[in-house]
Amino acid sequence: MNTLGGHLLRILCSFPLQLLIAMHLFAWPTFKRRSFFLLRALFFALPVLIGFEMSVSLFPAGLLPQEPVLDRGLLLIPTAWFCLMLPCCYVCTPREALFSTSCSLALQNALYNVFRVTMCAADFPEVGGTALWVSWGLMLLLYGATLLTFWKWMLDREGHTLPRHRVIQNALVIWLFVIFFNSRATGSAYEPYIYLAYSFADALALGMQHGLMRETDLALKNEIIEQLLASEQKKQQMSAENIELINRKCHDLKHQIEALRHISSDEERNAYIRQVEKAVMFYESAVKTGNETLDLILMEKQLYCKEHGITLTGVCDGAKLRFLSTTDLYALFGNALENAIESVSGEAPENRIISFRSAARGDFLSIHFENYLGHKLNMRDGMPLTTKDDQSYHGFGMLSIRHIVEKYGGTMSIRTDQNRFRLDILLPCPETAEE
Repeated sequence: MNTLGGHLLRILCSFPLQLLIAMHLFAWPTFKRRSFFLLRALFFALPVLIGFEMSVSLFPAGLLPQEPVLDRGLLLIPTAWFCLMLPCCYVCTPREALFSTSCSLALQNALYNVFRVTMCAADFPEVGGTALWVSWGLMLLLYGATLLTFWKWMLDREGHTLPRHRVIQNALVIWLFVIFFNSRATGSAYEPYIYLAYSFADALALGMQHGLMRETDLALKNEIIEQLLASEQKKQQMSAENIELINRKCHDLKHQIEALRHISSDEERNAYIRQVEKAVMFYESAVKTGNETLDLILMEKQLYCKEHGITLTGVCDGAKLRFLSTTDLYALFGNALENAIESVSGEAPENRIISFRSAARGDFLSIHFENYLGHKLNMRDGMPLTTKDDQSYHGFGMLSIRHIVEKYGGTMSIRTDQNRFRLDILLPCPETAEE
């Protein structure tokens, strides 16, 4: 097997190639690729693949079997090299590279152990055509199942910051087990059972990594939601206080109107009446939606918009929104309108226009927000990035809206064209379905 075909056959079944494929499997959906990606990937892959095969060929008995520590330690070289490869080929931090490498190492080792169990059961040689087909067939099966398990998290990595100490801790456990403690069992009477036990250990290692991702994801979402709920509760309290203040002012107006009867001068009376009319004019434009919570939100926003020269118009059947909880309704409409107000506040007076509408469409409820957009809006993963100076909590308002939409089984989309920002939300509407 020292022919060119033999060398190629061993490379196709080799540890470095299987590890390299696993590395790209975890990195490709997760990280953005750097320029000249293919050249970078080949630069890191070819020397290791060729060098590893040459080292195998130098020792007829295999990878230094007389020195098991050196035998296993030799695996450390391509593993460390590929760990360095990730930040050079993908836009990722060293911490993310170490995490992905640990996942890839556990996955490759699971493939090797399952392959050894299959080889013992089917009794075929370790190197050859049969071994190649079995190896790649198992790779497609195991790597595909792992990809499906990790897929959702890999695609949606926004805001995920894995804890450093946990990443290092998990990496030490996996690297030490795979490279040093997971020793060869070839020739043992219990060989298939040993490799089967090793494969379960690899599955546990991958489960440990997946658990860390889920834990980080849940911690981030809980932190976001807690902050948003606290913020929305405060806004709701402030809105109620504003309405209470307005009601007190209106009560005072009754006494002021009574005082008009005692003003003898027509000119003074008319001037006083104009002041009273101006004070209550906001009631003319108040939206009555049939939903007290939504009326409260819109009243507060209208008051702010009138004070700052912003035109806010909308048509909404609030009764159709009764299936939304009060907090979710505040978060959805409050954040959408606040984002729109913030966007148009710096525009020319004639462009300070915001509109919204809500209408039933079959068994769904369609909600549309639109406002003038006089600046370029950067998008990432279909979500707008904040223009605020504080980037540490960018896009929390939109994340809150998306969370609520997904909570009720709906969809949302954002479009920016013709100097317009458009947010469309489609929610399954129980009220409509019942009718």
